[in-house]
Amino acid sequence: MSVQEDPYSSVEAIRELANTDPDLAKILKDDSTDTMASTPFEAMVQMFREHPSPPGQQLRTEWSRYVKMRDGHSHEIRVYKPNDLAEGPLVVLLHGGGFCIGHYSHLGSYSRAIASLYGVTVVNISYRLAPEFKFPTAPHDVWDSITWLVKPENAKELGIDLSKGFIVGGMSAGANLSAVFAQQWVSMAQSPPISGLWLNIPLIFVHEIVPDDQRELWVAREQNASAMVINKESMEFIRSAYNPDITSPDFSPFNHPGAHTGLPPTHIQVCGQDPLRDDGLIYERILRKHGVRTKLDVYPGIPHAGAFFFPTLPIAVKHNMDVLKGFGWLLGKDASEKQYQLALETMTMPA
Repeated sequence: MSVQEDPYSSVEAIRELANTDPDLAKILKDDSTDTMASTPFEAMVQMFREHPSPPGQQLRTEWSRYVKMRDGHSHEIRVYKPNDLAEGPLVVLLHGGGFCIGHYSHLGSYSRAIASLYGVTVVNISYRLAPEFKFPTAPHDVWDSITWLVKPENAKELGIDLSKGFIVGGMSAGANLSAVFAQQWVSMAQSPPISGLWLNIPLIFVHEIVPDDQRELWVAREQNASAMVINKESMEFIRSAYNPDITSPDFSPFNHPGAHTGLPPTHIQVCGQDPLRDDGLIYERILRKHGVRTKLDVYPGIPHAGAFFFPTLPIAVKHNMDVLKGFGWLLGKDASEKQYQLALETMTMPA
């Protein structure tokens, strides 16, 4: 998509993305809304604390192990590997949850689908959560976990061939952490090079660091201040709990002095009724202008993580298929429609 073809270069076009999806409007009218979609974020955090995710079933092709962080803390990671895979590319996935909730298993169904469809090893990593562990614990944990994974002896043990691919990605807070990691990795010319980046509903900016030439197009925080799932109140809670240094490159890739150049192909997905919508739109535009190959998918009229909260919506099905095909784009691989449909069924099963 060239700069001239950018369909989201006007405030009017961007604001239209918040118009409620017709299928979602029917669900809301019938009062069959997923109660979690309208639960205050602070209440979600409390529920997560009281009812943490179970560790998950230990399968021959799925296993967990612990990785030590720089301060001696050990983190659990989860490996998803096809039965017949000897050595393949590495895909690292990071869960979302506003830096306050979440578990590596929350992207488990995605990991199974991607591993099976493309013959890759997927590793879901953890990071310590706020408010107990404030910024920059999370980005440091991500850095420590991924640098452990790509050490030759550890990659060999896990059956990973990094010359075939090294992709990092995540959703929401996990997308923020992925973007931060990728920018620092590239800027430091670390090896192996990252071959792809997946940013699903990412947090990239806060008001203080939005670039001046894009500020007019950064309207989602105000427009979607009362949205479901994530809204103004949620954003304030998250910022208080996480307590980031908003000027740090550990908080936003945009803060890095060598930002935007040399990044790998990047797939960005955004939702129209999300306060974070314009973070993704603006970041994609900036990357594209700096010569980064980008793929942008937009889902008008649904809230943050709408595909999770309203999985039966046609636009949610499209979102999930876009995830699968997006990883194919990043890996340089393709599949048949039958294979995509089978993977989609796996992807929508409980993690």
